[in-house]
Amino acid sequence: MKFEKILKSKYFYYLAVFLMVTNVMGYVTMQSLECVLVFGAAAYAGTQYTRNNALGIFIGLFVANILFGCGRVREGLADKSSTQLAKKAAATAKTEERCKGLSGASLKKCQAAKVKSTVLAKAADVADKADKAGAGNKKGGKGKAPVPPKKKK
Repeated sequence: MKFEKILKSKYFYYLAVFLMVTNVMGYVTMQSLECVLVFGAAAYAGTQYTRNNALGIFIGLFVANILFGCGRVREGLADKSSTQLAKKAAATAKTEERCKGLSGASLKKCQAAKVKSTVLAKAADVADKADKAGAGNKKGGKGKAPVPPKKKK
């Protein structure tokens, strides 16, 4: 009995509407029309099934975020392409070439640029390997990037 009272509470409904607006704004920001459509369809079906608007909204949020996967989190270098990384590495190498023959603080800056260019070049290689590994993936995804072997000290 108390659970039904909570479900019919106006504050529970306000919470559901707040979460709905927040999520839909996130979908629009991500330019993910399919997430908006999945949420809308699931919320409508949930509302028709339960005859409770707040519960229908929560059903829509569950289906869109958990089952459909609209709340994706991207980490690391997944958003950057290997060509962007290669361009940055080439630009850093060019700045290192300009600094030859310097000493003191200028030499330290050049050494830092060299380290940066090698790190970016390795990242570009890892991204290329990940793109190639993803090409054979049955789902068409990018796949996982291979982990480089650890160096012995």
